[in-house]
Amino acid sequence: MATEKAETDRIPITLAVSTIAYLERLVRQGTHGTSVPGVARTLIEEGIRNAIKDGLLAIRDPLRPNGNGNHDGNGK
Repeated sequence: MATEKAETDRIPITLAVSTIAYLERLVRQGTHGTSVPGVARTLIEEGIRNAIKDGLLAIRDPLRPNGNGNHDGNGK
């Protein structure tokens, strides 16, 4: 297991009251963290990693029309 912590920045987020209540229930359950921010962080990071892995999220180059450096969409 890695002992180094990833570099992090903190940003405020706004969540629905019902979402916060659900996170509080997960804290009591103890399966995803020991605090509401910790549980939220775990779920957000896992969700982003999974979305990238599944191809649901990708960074596209805004200067390239189809995102891969090709301008005609067929690899040329």
